[in-house]
Parts: sequence; structure tokens; C-alpha cells
Amino acid sequence: MKHLDREHRIYVLDPDNVPAITIDSGEELMVETWDAFEGIRDPAVIGARHLRGPATGPIYVNGAEPGDALKVEFISITPKEGAVHMVMPGRGFLDEEFTDGYPTIITLEGDHAVLPSGIRLPLRPSMGLVATTPTYQQSTASDSGPYGGDIDMKELVAGSTLYLPVFVPGGLLAMGDCHALVGDGAVAGTGAECSADTHLRVTVEKGMGITGPQAMTPDHFVVLGYGEELGPAMKQAVKTMVDFLVREKGIAPYDAYTLLSLAGDVRVSRTFRPISPVKMMLSRQALEQLG
Repeated sequence: MKHLDREHRIYVLDPDNVPAITIDSGEELMVETWDAFEGIRDPAVIGARHLRGPATGPIYVNGAEPGDALKVEFISITPKEGAVHMVMPGRGFLDEEFTDGYPTIITLEGDHAVLPSGIRLPLRPSMGLVATTPTYQQSTASDSGPYGGDIDMKELVAGSTLYLPVFVPGGLLAMGDCHALVGDGAVAGTGAECSADTHLRVTVEKGMGITGPQAMTPDHFVVLGYGEELGPAMKQAVKTMVDFLVREKGIAPYDAYTLLSLAGDVRVSRTFRPISPVKMMLSRQALEQLG
């Protein structure tokens, strides 16, 4: 199996980036990623260096062309080297009240994260940043869009599959920003940021024609919306899911809309940033009844 180490880090998705590795469609590989702060735990140093959330990549997938999609299957996600939560000035829902840098070092013991207080929380590793490369330059950190990006989707655990549109030849896939665990909204600014080793399978889905990220997790089918304001981003996510159900499952628009009101959830993936990702989630129990 091929291995891509975290020294192949990028901070900008750029169609002119040289691939760090080339794989065939359907091939498995191991990808090593940095935590969001590249091992630094001092808020002052992080702020001074303007750390930008590294991604490992890009990965060129043979045969991937614009109009296709990359099917990214997460076989395993293994955190390592401990984790950190970081309250940073200007970040989080209550940034006007919590203005100091405040790191919390988290140890990883077996299947649990252990806080300094002794509180033990079950690990639920998820990959926060997964992206194909758009036709223009885009920062890896704090941005999201039709290419994926810094989506901070806590449901993207092992056993999940993410579909991303392809915009440039090879797709130029990149990923990083693993969370040992994180809550919806990441209200204080981050999750339990950790480095990780991730086992993937990447497959080209020819002519899939999706316009934004979709995911099948162990419990939900998810589509992602995004925008500078939460309200329009939420509406976009709901509309995308309604359109999917009408187009792919053949149900009437009003019935699709009703189903989402009963068996769906709209959730905010992370704290306020320039672009806010929103997920529209439909339970697989309901989806699988549609055939």
C-alpha cells in the first residue's frame, strides 16, 4: 500500500500544485496528517505565525476529470501524539467574552480522550478538512465550498464515504485537520485537534455530475451547504437535499420536503468563520426505504 507522509503539506489548494503522489482509481493508501497547529501548543506562537491549517497532498487520481467525482472511503482514522483544544482570540461563538488564548492538552488513552480534569470522553475521530482542488486558488483553512474544504463534519468517521466533485484533472485531493472528537458548532473555536494516520480508498465516479459534497456515514446521508451567512447556507443545504430526493429517488417535491422535516436535521458544522458549512442530514433508515 502506498503511504503519503505529512511532510507533503500544503496551505493553498491550487490547480498548479505538483501532485505529492499519484494513485489509480480504487487504490488504497495511508495518509498522515498534522494537527491544525502543527504540534505547537502556545497560543501566542500560533497567533504570531498565523498558522493556516495544513493539508496533506495533493493526491492525483488517474482518470479523474472535471464532471466526475472522487469517492473517498475512510477505512480507518487513527489519532496519534495526543490532542489539544485551543481557545483563540477572535474565534468561537463567545469571542467577545473569552478573549484570551487558552490551550487544553488532551491525552488519548485507549478509546477515550482524557481532559486535565479527569473527564473521559469517547473518541470519535473524524477528518475535518477534505477537498478536491477548484479551478482557482483557495486556502485550506477556514474555507469551504463545492470542492469540500474545511467542513469539520464530525460524522465523517471510519466507515463513512465522502463524494467530492472533480474540477481539475486528477482531482488533486488533499486532507487534514483531524479531530479526536468535536461537537457540532465547535463552539469554543476548535475540536480536539490531533495528527492522524488515515487509511483510504479513492475511486473515480465517472460523470457523476454532483455540484457539492455528499456523504454516506454509518447513520446518515448528508449534503453540505455553505455561505457567508448561516440562514442562506441552511436553505441551500435543504434545497440540495430536496433536489437529490426528487431526482435520484423519484419522490414528489412536497413529499421530499415533508420527509426532511420529519427524519432530517440541519446542523452547523463549526463555529463562525468567513464561510460557514452547514449539513442537511437524512437518516439512512428513512433513505433506504426509498429504494
